[in-house]
Amino acid sequence: MHWTGFLAAAAPPAKQAAAATGWNWSVFLAAIAGGLIGAGIPAVMTMASWRRERARRREDRMSADAEVIADVRLLLHDIDPIRRGLNVNPAPGAEDAQWASLNQRRDHVRRRLLAIAAGHASAAVRSSAEKLEPELFNAAVQAEWHVADVIKSRDNPEHLGYARERYDSAVAACAELERTIQAAARGK
Repeated sequence: MHWTGFLAAAAPPAKQAAAATGWNWSVFLAAIAGGLIGAGIPAVMTMASWRRERARRREDRMSADAEVIADVRLLLHDIDPIRRGLNVNPAPGAEDAQWASLNQRRDHVRRRLLAIAAGHASAAVRSSAEKLEPELFNAAVQAEWHVADVIKSRDNPEHLGYARERYDSAVAACAELERTIQAAARGK
């Protein structure tokens, strides 16, 4: 006689079902555990891959943002009204060529700031870039006008003061953008 026949003869049907169910549960639980482990390993690997990719994108974004900040700082250094006023080249057309180059750089930097203002992941960075763009433009224009006044021997201390205020405002807006970019990079 087979052992299941023995159980059928000796035990009532409820106990037979319990004996069979206990054996099936252990197989079922083992299958579930194997399935979870089998599915869990690729899931963990995928999650780790996503985190690495997100970190790489964040580093790429930080690098691009740092380039913009560097361009802004360099432009601000070159358009400092006091520095530009003291280093005026009185030769005919010399300052025109200098300012054509500076204005081209200014427009390039403004375009990059507008791109940040339109598409950065952080709302604070977008807001700071929006504030810096007109400040940078105003600082450049006021410095150019100050140089034009110096060339024409109409050096006006009030205008220099206003040009310096615009320049200082642009420097402060640049510092604010740099802080917000750093905070966004840290995830704050």
